[in-house]
Amino acid sequence: MEGINLAKIANMPPQREWRQFLDHLRPSVRPLVLWIRGRVWIGSAGRSELASAIGSSRVGLVVSDDIGRGLATALRWLGVDVDAYGIADLYRLEAKLNLDPGTANAMLQRVY
Repeated sequence: MEGINLAKIANMPPQREWRQFLDHLRPSVRPLVLWIRGRVWIGSAGRSELASAIGSSRVGLVVSDDIGRGLATALRWLGVDVDAYGIADLYRLEAKLNLDPGTANAMLQRVY
């Protein structure tokens, strides 16, 4: 969607795909919605790389479990301004990222 940088990850990809994924996330003035689908474990090196790729972008992390929420905590420890939201809390994500109401839901529906 225009004005938003969306990334979705459903499992930890092979190294080459991980690099491409990180390149897609490089800091931007557009807000980033990162959707972690399922129980995706990203190790400490991957979390550091992810934090570096996100940089100072405004980020909302859409998660469905404690591992995703733990990732948000780890990224905050690494200096990223990120909060985790469940699907039922997309209105809060939209408020944080200054998105129009319904934008996040429509975006996730398009990539589901």
